[in-house]
Amino acid sequence: MSIRVRLALFGLLVVTLTLAAFTLAFYGLFAAGGSNGQDQQLATRADQAVEALATAGRDEFTPRTVPAPVNPAESIDVFVIVLDAAGAPLSSTGEIDGAAPVIPAGVLAAADAKGKAIATIETTPGVRLRVHVRPWSRADLGLSGHVAVAQSSRRVENDLRVGRIFLIAAAIFAFLVAAIAIWLVIGRALRPLKQLASLTNEVGVTQDLGRRLPVPGANDEVRRLSESFNGMMSRLEDAHGRLSGALDSQKRFVADASHELRTPLTTIRSNAGFLLQHPDARTEDREAALGDIASESERMSRLIQDLLTLARADGGFHLEKTDLDLAGVVQDVARQAGNLHPGRQIRADVVAGRVSGSADGIKQLLWILIDNAVRHTSADGRIRVGLEQQDGVARLLVADDGEGIAEADLPRVFDRFYQAGAARSNGGSGLGLSIASWIVEEHGGRISAHNNDHGGATVVVELPSLEAQAAQPIAAPLPETEDAKGAVAEAGAVDSPLPKPTA
Repeated sequence: MSIRVRLALFGLLVVTLTLAAFTLAFYGLFAAGGSNGQDQQLATRADQAVEALATAGRDEFTPRTVPAPVNPAESIDVFVIVLDAAGAPLSSTGEIDGAAPVIPAGVLAAADAKGKAIATIETTPGVRLRVHVRPWSRADLGLSGHVAVAQSSRRVENDLRVGRIFLIAAAIFAFLVAAIAIWLVIGRALRPLKQLASLTNEVGVTQDLGRRLPVPGANDEVRRLSESFNGMMSRLEDAHGRLSGALDSQKRFVADASHELRTPLTTIRSNAGFLLQHPDARTEDREAALGDIASESERMSRLIQDLLTLARADGGFHLEKTDLDLAGVVQDVARQAGNLHPGRQIRADVVAGRVSGSADGIKQLLWILIDNAVRHTSADGRIRVGLEQQDGVARLLVADDGEGIAEADLPRVFDRFYQAGAARSNGGSGLGLSIASWIVEEHGGRISAHNNDHGGATVVVELPSLEAQAAQPIAAPLPETEDAKGAVAEAGAVDSPLPKPTA
């Protein structure tokens, strides 16, 4: 049974009970009003009859017949019966079968006891009379008796019958009108639910999460339901979009990882096969094959380590951060990089910088940026690592005088496995800058890459300083500032000092 039918039945039940209560109450009032009206009319006529008897002569109290008496079996006119003390009729303006109706002795006794009596009697089968009995007395004449004013009950019964028919017809009409109105109103009220069910089915079939319910103008539950459903659909559409993007990204990630792993594995397998098939190969050939195996194994090891780092990042891993003096970390990494690459001119220009960060994470970030700069500079190239703190931001820069980054590649240098054309031959995996971007995001900062005036590239990392975090915790990466853009231009000159912080 549908909800519309259940609501309609419940509404009709309420309407039925209400109509029944109203009809019974109205009929009761109508019936009481009809009886009271008849009794009041009879009482007035009885008072008039008693007053007339009080002044009547003696001859008026002798038994007599009245011409053209009322027949209560056929007429609803009021008639009067005058009775003597023994209850015998002296005169009557109404007769049934040629005789005055007989008033029961009990009614006469009640009139003597209370001064009046009202009753409904049935003198003959099918003829019911409503009578009002009053005693009368003429002490001057030594006479007494009763006056009975009567009227057929058929008039009141006819009125009640007509009233019943009218009430029943009105109740049936009201019930039908209410049933139609309830059905239409419930249908209109449930229309948004039908639209919701239809829209849900369509979304399930078409997978179109952009569908929305129309929002009615009235500020009621239906409007709130429509707004809530539309809000849920918007959130579901956003979540589906993010999920689709994540799945697409993961597919590309798996495809790129497979591609990157295929090359070293192919090289290792080929050289291993060569060594197995040529055990008597020349020494220089064997050494070259073993060197290729060792080199590609190291490359594959770095790639797998980078993949594990990114997998941990995607899995929700967070770096543990403490109060950190960036100056010491930058100087240590720059010194170690200079020892590792003695041919490069690696110089550190450090002013100051304190952040809440991970020492290991910052070191990994610096090594990624310096290693990237080393890969893109000549054997005697120059690399500059700078650090300053200004306006609540600790700004870290790594600049080189290498070949720079093509303008078309700048927007994608931090994408996973993305390598610019010149970079594909330097042995990199395309994951280092992606890991660097994640480390910066973990510190609530931002990272950007630009070309400098010396033809090389400059990577700028901005991290919120301890003072800025204490004043207002950073919940999102810092926006790019004009100071950062200006610092890139100045940092591009690897021989020039880092711009000094302003007061």
